Amino acid sequence: MIVAWNSLMISGLARAATVFHQSDYWDLAAQAAQFILDNQWVDNRFQRLNYDGTPTVLAQSEDYALFIKALLDLQQASLVITPTDSPDWLAAAKKLQTEFDQWLWSETASGYYNTASDASASLLVRERGYQDSATPAANGIAVTNLVRLSLLTKDLTYLTKAEQTLKAFSVVMDQATRACPTLFQALDWYRHQTLVKTSAEYISQLAPQYQPTTVWVIDEQLPEESIGLVCQGLTCRKPAQTLAEMYTQLANSQQR
Repeated sequence: MIVAWNSLMISGLARAATVFHQSDYWDLAAQAAQFILDNQWVDNRFQRLNYDGTPTVLAQSEDYALFIKALLDLQQASLVITPTDSPDWLAAAKKLQTEFDQWLWSETASGYYNTASDASASLLVRERGYQDSATPAANGIAVTNLVRLSLLTKDLTYLTKAEQTLKAFSVVMDQATRACPTLFQALDWYRHQTLVKTSAEYISQLAPQYQPTTVWVIDEQLPEESIGLVCQGLTCRKPAQTLAEMYTQLANSQQR
């Protein structure tokens, strides 16, 4: 079992559960994520592999980034599926992000190294991966995670790290555009981040729609007679009073 690869599967199942309202997909995603949370730590360090029930090899940047993404995807899906006794996926994502920052963040250059600081003694160079291959580049996924965490927690230190990482790879993005589409996706998140607040009554109708760069929050204290708020940056649009108005605002928020 490789954490990064299984995390991609978890994210796909979580999104499918949201779109198709399929609890079976949710169950598979949640069980896989819970297995990783329960079994992939040795001496309080996240591990990349698990063979025959034994976790081994310190996690790499793609394991951290993709599993944090999977946890955030589960958190968003849980708003629609509303499972009973669901773990706090957001708290788990925040905790893992803290470990990611501690062991793989570059204080001098910004961005995340491929390997942890105490697992790189034999390396001549510690690389910070930016190029997409069979799996998306960890730094691109990490930036998107940081933007999402900032929206969900209102903690701007996440957003600062996202900005620093994008700046660190700006030359690469300019000169090797085709090599790093995930970084451009992350840039889109950074520039067009959208927070949508709505009630539990309407979330199941809104969240399945394709709305890139959007994070959903259930808020039962919306302005009177409104069903939702669409916010970008420091401003929110006029409170929407109908689903049609909400869909129009969401469509406008996605204009590039």
